[in-house]
Amino acid sequence: MVTTLLSHGWKKISRSVSFSKELTTTIFLTLFGLMVLGYSLALGFALDRIITNGLKQEDSFQFLNGLLLYYFVFEFMMRYFLQNLPVLDVQPYLHLPLKRSRIVHYLLVKSLTHGINILVFILFSPFAFTAIATRFGMASAFSWIVTLGLISFCLHYLVLLFKKGLDDTLWGLLTLVGIFSFLGASDYYGWFKLSDLSASLFAISVRGYLLVVICALVLLSIYFFSFRFFLQGMYPEEVSFGKSNAWGKNHELSFLQNFGSIGDWINLEIKLIIRNKRPRTILFLSAFFLLYGLIFYNNDTYTEKMPGFFLFVGIFITGIFMLNYGQFLFSWQGGHFDFVLTRPISLRQYIESKYWLLSTVTVICFLLSVPYVYFGWKIILIHAAMTVFNLGINIFVVMNVSLWEPKKIDLKKGATFNYEGIGAAQWLMSIPVLVGPYLFYLPLSLMGYPIAGILAVGGVGLIGILFRTYLLEVTVRRLEQRRYAIAAGFRKD
Repeated sequence: MVTTLLSHGWKKISRSVSFSKELTTTIFLTLFGLMVLGYSLALGFALDRIITNGLKQEDSFQFLNGLLLYYFVFEFMMRYFLQNLPVLDVQPYLHLPLKRSRIVHYLLVKSLTHGINILVFILFSPFAFTAIATRFGMASAFSWIVTLGLISFCLHYLVLLFKKGLDDTLWGLLTLVGIFSFLGASDYYGWFKLSDLSASLFAISVRGYLLVVICALVLLSIYFFSFRFFLQGMYPEEVSFGKSNAWGKNHELSFLQNFGSIGDWINLEIKLIIRNKRPRTILFLSAFFLLYGLIFYNNDTYTEKMPGFFLFVGIFITGIFMLNYGQFLFSWQGGHFDFVLTRPISLRQYIESKYWLLSTVTVICFLLSVPYVYFGWKIILIHAAMTVFNLGINIFVVMNVSLWEPKKIDLKKGATFNYEGIGAAQWLMSIPVLVGPYLFYLPLSLMGYPIAGILAVGGVGLIGILFRTYLLEVTVRRLEQRRYAIAAGFRKD
């Protein structure tokens, strides 16, 4: 059965209409992966010298052990972005007389062929069989590297479980933020140091095989739990049950009906965001980016030497949803854009519905950022100025640039390493959006009036808001000129 499934997988790839495009991408990613593994191998051989000579640490083994838990935290995040769920490939076999248990075992074992699973061996094996073997013996070195490998495999299946059960959910985002916030706070406030725990834990691995046995048992437990979890999700009734409880299935914002056709279109846009994976991910990431200022606002380097950098931070905190969602403003409806053009609604109402949606979320992001007043009133002044600039200038830049050759997007696909819809417009859009505020801030700031520069940025945004009607009309005229070309482009994708 294994050879049959492998054969079917190869035929699915080779007979695809986009085989040449996918082959080019695969070759590029393979070369990139080999380059990363090559650099990792070189780093592994130099690791002992880097720690002892470069970092001036007498005990390289103890120092590296203290960093291993941090490495596995990083590996978890790397796996989260790079690993894909294998369960999608089993759908064509659900109606065939095949044991679902065998299919699940096949997929779980096959998923171990991911390149990340050998990274831990490539990176740490040279250190194990040089620095550790010469000090503790070959058996201890083997025990140490096997322990790291087993923990890496545990992370492999934990990521699969997380992406299957909690990915693309608010609870999943809160779980990740909560865990990493707790670990960061524990180091910052001195509750406990992850490095001390890491050093003590991995020092046990060279004293015998107890830690290897424990890690092996944990791996088997996670594998068995993953097997049961994925097996239950393969039954048709489970699939239908999940669909009936989809996000936003019965979601209705009745108060929007008071705004007429514009409110109806906003309601439809909100349903599109909530019910589909990629736009919903953007919404969650926008909420996560509200914490972006914590990285910079309590850092004296930026406060004293680079105060102008806070404009850049303010753009992202208040306008991250507008930028991320707005850059694909028309691509989201690429699958039914022809339907949009046949509706009894003016294009101005269609554009205004998108404008008010982006504007409302931008204002909400500003209100949620008010607690940053803890770092000073100047921060809130910057946020207010950047909110006004986003509402008066950037929002129209985003809406007009998104009209330039938009590409259709599959709404059900995730956002991780998904480049659908991305073209030259998305890259060029960042230039006026990020550089624009500094054109008005820097002249006054260099003359010694940074507060006046911030007010100037807000003033320009206010002018844009006052001329909102004219700027919307310009956007509508551009859509009228390009609507048929855009619709034709969506049909080709």
